[in-house]
Formats: sequence, structure tokens, C-alpha cells
Amino acid sequence: MVVGMPSTVVSRSSGVAMAISKPSNAMPFLTAPPCQSSKLPGAETGFDPLYLSEFIDIKWAREAELKHGRICMLATVGYIMQEFFSLPGYPGYTPNPIEAVSSTPPEALAQIVLVLSIIEFNSNKDKWTMDTMFTDPAREPGNLGFDPLKFGENKETRERLAMAELKNGRLAMIAFSGMIHQTFVTGKPLFASLNDIFSSP
Repeated sequence: MVVGMPSTVVSRSSGVAMAISKPSNAMPFLTAPPCQSSKLPGAETGFDPLYLSEFIDIKWAREAELKHGRICMLATVGYIMQEFFSLPGYPGYTPNPIEAVSSTPPEALAQIVLVLSIIEFNSNKDKWTMDTMFTDPAREPGNLGFDPLKFGENKETRERLAMAELKNGRLAMIAFSGMIHQTFVTGKPLFASLNDIFSSP
């Protein structure tokens, strides 16, 4: 030992103490992203490993998530129904949803795009961007004012139903992606390809 040098005892079992002042609820080893404190239903889990909420308005992102979730909830049902049912005498019908896009008359596709565009235009009132969509502080993400059965009037169940919609929408986005990839891989409609998938080699 060198005279005058302080002696330091280091234990092999002593680990490096790393403390995060505000950890993410979903990933405690990461710092909490801004979405965690946004008070939006489902955002309190803090699952944002890419920290997108640091530069994307969380309300704008939630609006997009809800819209895509709703579309995919309808799409998953339509994807299944397409295989078994069609409008009587409708031209270009095929049980394969991938082929149906190209076999449907262009006029019918144009009608669908037009109706969706009108709904989108009226619901946003010419406010499209992240900077303008939520200039009204009373505007809630995804709330289009469409509630014919008055589910939203019951404050006790509103939060539970909002979470149910969010979770089912997320599940539907994953489910629709899986179904459409299954059709791409097998080249057959969803249920028609199950025999090939689960048949013994």
C-alpha cells in the first residue's frame, strides 16, 4: 500500500446503483415518457419506448389510434363476412378479400372513398394538423359526437367503456394484420386456408 493514499474496499457483490427519478410504469428501467402523465385512459401505463410522445401531441396520436382501431374492428368483421356473404347479384364478388379489392368496380371504390372523406372532413371541421386539431380544449380525442345509444351519458361506465374500446381497437389492429397476411401467404380466404394450416404434414 502506498503511504498517503486512502484505502478503498470494493466488494464483488456491490452493484451499481442506478436510480431513475420518474420511471415508466410499463418499463421501469426507462424514464417515463410524456404520455404517462397525459391523463388519457390507457396512457398511464407509459408504454412509449421510442418516446414518440415527446414530439407528437398525445391527443393527436390518440385520435389516430382510436380511428384506426374502429376501422379495424369493422374490418375484421367484414373480412370474415366477405367469405360467406355478398350482396345479391353484386358484380365482382369473390370470397377472397384481397382479390375483392381489384375485382370491385372502380365506381364502388370511389363511393367508399367519397363517403369516408365527407365523414373525416365534417368531423374535423377543417382542422387536420397536430397543431390545429385540438385548439379547442374541450375537444376529446376520438369523440365525434356519435352516440345514438347514449352510452356516454352514464359517467360511471363511460371510462370503462372507453378503455374497452381502446383495448379492442388495439386487438383488432393486430388481428386484421394477421388475417390479411394469412391470405397473402396462403392465397386463400381466411377460413378456407385453415385446413391447409392445421392439416398434418
